[in-house]
Amino acid sequence: MTMDRTAPNTPKARYKALYAASILALAALLCVCFGMVYTLRLHPEGDHSRLMQLAYLCMVAGFFVLAAQGLLVYKKILTRMGMNAARADELAEQLERLTVMDALTQAYNRGKFEEVVTHELSNVRRYGLDLSGIMLDLDGFRAINQAHGYSAGDRLLANLAHYLNDKLRTNDFLFRWHGGKFIILCPHTDVDRAAIVAEKLRTLVGHKIFGGKIRVFLSLGVAQAGEEDTMESFLQRLQAGLAAAKNCGRNQVSVVRAQLLPF
Repeated sequence: MTMDRTAPNTPKARYKALYAASILALAALLCVCFGMVYTLRLHPEGDHSRLMQLAYLCMVAGFFVLAAQGLLVYKKILTRMGMNAARADELAEQLERLTVMDALTQAYNRGKFEEVVTHELSNVRRYGLDLSGIMLDLDGFRAINQAHGYSAGDRLLANLAHYLNDKLRTNDFLFRWHGGKFIILCPHTDVDRAAIVAEKLRTLVGHKIFGGKIRVFLSLGVAQAGEEDTMESFLQRLQAGLAAAKNCGRNQVSVVRAQLLPF
């Protein structure tokens, strides 16, 4: 355990040791230079060629030590800049995640839904690709909050979102709409296959006990986007499908196959 704690500090300790050694080397060179100047002052006559050679050597050595110090400082600055850049990237990633994720459930939020559905509807119009959606709601969520408390309800929503995400395909998107409602977007999927996905989720959730004591059931509405759809008209059909599932007894899947006519 001690080695794990001290290992990250080894480069920093090495840097300090090298920098301290360079300071000592400069101090030693200054002392030598001072000694030579003092010698020349005491004995100005005579042959001082060796002394001058030593002075040149000290000067060259001093330049090398200063260059080493400069490299150490430059490396330290680059390291610090790299750390700051990495931290900035991490913070930017966290900020971007906060702007598109629902804080409670970690599913995508409504802002991200608008971005994704706009893009996918564009693919429907431009390339004729299939796009289906599933709007689901927890049956009796208000009663669950009243019976178990709002904190338990929040944990249930978070656990449900995680469970749904784990069961979805990699190209599907899960969004928190509001309350106990979620929307799933299924690109490259027609309404029949989306209905199969919805029924599978309804069955899986209905057989799972959340928090060791809460059993929940889902009502789900399924619809497929058409080339003339806007986000609003697509949402209207998803909501109509969910309302139909609720009105027909809940805990079931209702499929809207025809576009609703505008009022």
